[in-house]
Amino acid sequence: MSRSDHSIDRPSNAADVRQAGGAPSQQGPFRSFGAPQCVVCGVGLTVSEQAVGKTCSRSECKTRRVRQQAQAESRRQQALRDRVAMAEQALVESKSIPAQTDRVLGVLPSNRRRLVGISKRQLRPFIDRLMGIISQAAAIRFGNATLEDDGVGYKTPVDLAPSELAILGNGCAVCRGHCCFQGRGHAFIHVDTVLGYMERHPDQRPRDVLQAYVSRIGPKAYEDSCVYHAENGCTLPRDMRSKVCNGYLCKGLDEILDRLQDSSPEVFVISVSDYDREDCGDPSGPSTRVAVIDAQQVTRYPFIDPAEGGGDDNITSSEA
Repeated sequence: MSRSDHSIDRPSNAADVRQAGGAPSQQGPFRSFGAPQCVVCGVGLTVSEQAVGKTCSRSECKTRRVRQQAQAESRRQQALRDRVAMAEQALVESKSIPAQTDRVLGVLPSNRRRLVGISKRQLRPFIDRLMGIISQAAAIRFGNATLEDDGVGYKTPVDLAPSELAILGNGCAVCRGHCCFQGRGHAFIHVDTVLGYMERHPDQRPRDVLQAYVSRIGPKAYEDSCVYHAENGCTLPRDMRSKVCNGYLCKGLDEILDRLQDSSPEVFVISVSDYDREDCGDPSGPSTRVAVIDAQQVTRYPFIDPAEGGGDDNITSSEA
């Protein structure tokens, strides 16, 4: 067979293959050599498949991938629960804390951002937005407009006992505000936030309200986070915060709340930097803070790694 015969018989993705009668045939999606492969079946992914995930378009592969991810997340959550139990046991064995059967165990996320100065470039848009919010609230306050639903559904858990609220607040102190970066640029302050503050302080004029909020901004905040997210927590008192900030509970706090009893027992918590699945790839390795909290106080302890038999956590003293 000649060389030209070979070239005719060889299939090609680019060929214009036609059926009998001259009509072009239906070709499958183009899959280039060297393309990423489906993590389930191993077939090369098309460009459109690469844009939406790591599996091909077959429903069997998508279903199996979802199942694999759910199983992996379940194992990861169990590993976190095992970690807090082992951390508590290590401190009990070192006689740092007494053994206690009714102590609640919890795992919380961990803020690892650094404190930085707040620049005018960061502050100017925040104040401009705040002035607009205050103007809208004042118009409603004086009967020149009506309050529209902002769609934010968080409400302060008013049915909680003061001791439970105190424990949750101390849990936030251990975490140091992992969730607060979501308030970057706005602090979740909406018209209803300012309107509530005005109703509680009827003697204050709009410019007084603006001064009250601006004066609470300190010289430093955590990097790429809310302007009120400072070293010792939120610089706003609760009656000036949004209902999101007062009502939101992360998964870790929600689980702790479910386990709290009327006696308000101690809670042993670890605050870990790899709490979220996307944080597991940190090349510096996960860090762990350890504390026992109750309604009165937070007592911090060094993290004793059971695998190494001792040693402090890898959080520097400047972060403690």
